[in-house]
Formats: sequence, structure tokens, C-alpha cells
Amino acid sequence: MEEQAIIDLAIYHQLKDLMGAVFLVELIDTYNTETAALIERLGQALVSGEAVSFERFAHSIKSSSASLGALTFSQQARELEMMGKANDLSDASLKLEQLVANFQQVKHCLEELRDEP
Repeated sequence: MEEQAIIDLAIYHQLKDLMGAVFLVELIDTYNTETAALIERLGQALVSGEAVSFERFAHSIKSSSASLGALTFSQQARELEMMGKANDLSDASLKLEQLVANFQQVKHCLEELRDEP
């Protein structure tokens, strides 16, 4: 993902203005922890072929990511969600690998933003 596309700063700052910096710190920490867990569960659902669970986990990642301004990452999760919805996980492995790699970028970017004054 390109650096400027990792987090939509307009969405991020709007959320910060609306919720306050202190709450946003908590939200980012929770997002990072929960998204890591959801990605792990997404991988488990893929291995076991549980398309319904796969769809649900991808949906959760998609929604929370969009709320924080990680729009490109959210779109990647949406693609996985649609694979689960279609009950076709045949091409999901590579896309999941990309999601895992891109989550590290999202997490890093959010942590940098979180630590700004």
C-alpha cells in the first residue's frame, strides 16, 4: 500500500475531533488488538473451510478499518468478505497473506498517528 493511502487523514482527524484524542488512543489500541485476533480467526476459518465464519470475520475487519480511515485495507477485507459470502475460498489464501502484510502497515501508521500530540 502506498504511504498516503494507508490512512485517510480526513476521516482520522474527523474521528479525533468527534471522539477526542484520549478515546481515540483507546480505540486504536483496541482496533490493533482485535484486528490481529480477527485475522488469526480468519486464517483458521480458511483452513477449516468455514465460509460463513470467514465472511463474518472479514466483515468485522472491513467495518472497523473503514471507521478509522484505513479504506484500502477495508476494501481488501471486503473482497475476502465477498469470497466467504459466495462460499468460494479457493483464491482467498493469497489475498489473506496480503491482508496480513498490509495490516502491519495500517497498525504502524495508526500507532504513529496515535502518538502525535
